[in-house]
Amino acid sequence: MKSQKIILIFEIILCILVGIGMFLISHFIYADAFRINFVISLLTSWIVITLIDWKKEINTVQPKVRWFTVLLIIITIAGFIAYKPDFSYREGKGIVVQHGYKNLSELQDKSIISFGLKNTRLVPNAYLYTGEKNNVKYYILLSPIDGKIEIKKIGDGNYLDEYFEMK
Repeated sequence: MKSQKIILIFEIILCILVGIGMFLISHFIYADAFRINFVISLLTSWIVITLIDWKKEINTVQPKVRWFTVLLIIITIAGFIAYKPDFSYREGKGIVVQHGYKNLSELQDKSIISFGLKNTRLVPNAYLYTGEKNNVKYYILLSPIDGKIEIKKIGDGNYLDEYFEMK
């Protein structure tokens, strides 16, 4: 019983670490353009189910790691790797510089929806920067999927201007 309890605690800690790791990578590397809410919900639900069934789970005859925990962690990590954006936020900055934009700066919101760039269910947002080209300031949206750029002139009354005014 005691060894099964240790195995369950290890499974819970592993699920927590995988979820936190994915969140941190999504937030700091992919600027929250990569949505992982479903994965976090799955891992959290599995932790809750484990805690609810705690007494039943520790009363097993032979201590063992539950196969579903291993499968869930493998699937979430594989899905994360398979569907992550092709470019990180920093790599996107380099792409924008290659297109001739200068004085790049980051806004508080590093990713936002774009209506003209390619997106997916897991990557619905584009990276957002501001920069200058020919002494004109622009919002620069970069697709983390294919690296294409969409620009909107700052102060032109576009949806980004409206968004930042409301904020």
